Amino acid sequence: MRPGKYLKYQYYKMLRVKDSPSKVARGISLGFAMDFAIPIPFLSIFIAFVVAKILKFNSLAAVIAAAALKPFFLGIVAMNIYVQNILVSAIPSLQYIILPHPDGVNFFEKIVNGILTRGVPYLMACFINAAVVFAATYFVAYHLLKVRAERIKHRKKNN
Repeated sequence: MRPGKYLKYQYYKMLRVKDSPSKVARGISLGFAMDFAIPIPFLSIFIAFVVAKILKFNSLAAVIAAAALKPFFLGIVAMNIYVQNILVSAIPSLQYIILPHPDGVNFFEKIVNGILTRGVPYLMACFINAAVVFAATYFVAYHLLKVRAERIKHRKKNN
């Protein structure tokens, strides 16, 4: 599937989720943010679902959004590394904070190990990117959902 067609399909799936625009927008934002905060394939989808349930966001929107960004995994990791480099250049002492980690045996452990070897600056970059993505996505998604709800309301009123 072409990238433009894929994104359009995911966009329409998220718009059709039934719930209040606020809850759906929060769910979408949480799903997108989890892909940046936890750059581990498929784990972020599960965590987005659990966190959405706990915070009473729309969990279906969170799962759809988290799954929608999976093809862009390498871009997300690159963005996190870019922000990490900015953090380390701004605060050089951060590069010396290293997290303890055991040697990885299976695929999942090797991914987690790879993240932990990048240290605290990478984790800080993940959370900074997640916060920015959450805020930006919430406002855009909320606006789009409100406009769509108004159009549907106006269409039903005219019929």
